Amino acid sequence: MMRARRPVDSILVIRYSALGDVVLATSVLEPLRRRFPGARIEWVTSPAYASILEGLPDVARVHRLEGPGVRGAAKLARSLRGRFDLVVDLQNKVKSAVVARAAAPRRIGFRRRTPLRAALSLVGFDPPRVGSHATELYAEALRPLGVDKAGRMQVHLSPQARALAGETLRGAARPRVAVSPGASQATKRWPAERFAEVAQALSAAGASVVLAGGPADRPALEAFRAACRAPVAADLTALPVDALAAALAEVDLLVACDSGPVHLASAVGTPVLAIFGPTSAERWGPRPPGRALSLCLPCAPCSNHGGARCPERHHRCMLDLGAQAVTAAAREMLPALRPP
Repeated sequence: MMRARRPVDSILVIRYSALGDVVLATSVLEPLRRRFPGARIEWVTSPAYASILEGLPDVARVHRLEGPGVRGAAKLARSLRGRFDLVVDLQNKVKSAVVARAAAPRRIGFRRRTPLRAALSLVGFDPPRVGSHATELYAEALRPLGVDKAGRMQVHLSPQARALAGETLRGAARPRVAVSPGASQATKRWPAERFAEVAQALSAAGASVVLAGGPADRPALEAFRAACRAPVAADLTALPVDALAAALAEVDLLVACDSGPVHLASAVGTPVLAIFGPTSAERWGPRPPGRALSLCLPCAPCSNHGGARCPERHHRCMLDLGAQAVTAAAREMLPALRPP
């Protein structure tokens, strides 16, 4: 238990990237509120993700960390200097440290690696961390406060976001299956052409196909559009992140790689079928009723976050997974589909 010399009346949580990690990190809000019921909790994040945090009942204010360099962090640090009793740094980067050191005298943080592993990662050796879900790892960071259990992930869906999502989904009849072929790293991406095969099979069974993703997923989205012969009933790829979350709340299933939309959908209660290869499904997989699908090869998982190329030079963890297996798993999760 953390023995504070004075009550903890104000807490700053820092997690500014990436989308999935920000959503996963919201699992600390409930335990923080239970531990400090009267405290004011504020959050530092990237401008792109502020809209899904603003409006959450346990977040009094969201601060935007502008710019890619340290200059934006230094500017924010000056504005937050000495305003908090405690900082929970879940980013553990140089920029977050700049803000944390200025904001409060007491700080706790999320440690990704031991000092030895951190040193080895600098020369390219970064074995995957397995055994605990990411939300449980964030809860471990709160252990000095007497917290040992993660809360639920949560995002705020504003009326404006819900309205935009509803308009975008207007032509998509139920059941709705969203497909998201993108991922931040090449090795985490299942071939877009196979996503198209799954979409075609589910469309033939009566599902409306909904396309999900963001600007960084453009190559995978273009490859999907070129390969898919089924009609796309709704395209969510141009929506801002809060409207994307609201739209994912209104679909019946998301089929995706290990990516931000997996955690966004999980946070709004939508079942997810997530395809895993180089990364740990145990750590990053969707929470129930979601399901992770993996071939469980001896060489996998091989990475904490994926990479540009397969270390074994074959990428079998993704390339050996056929569309039929994914389609069958999706059908099991959607009983409303017509029998094959």
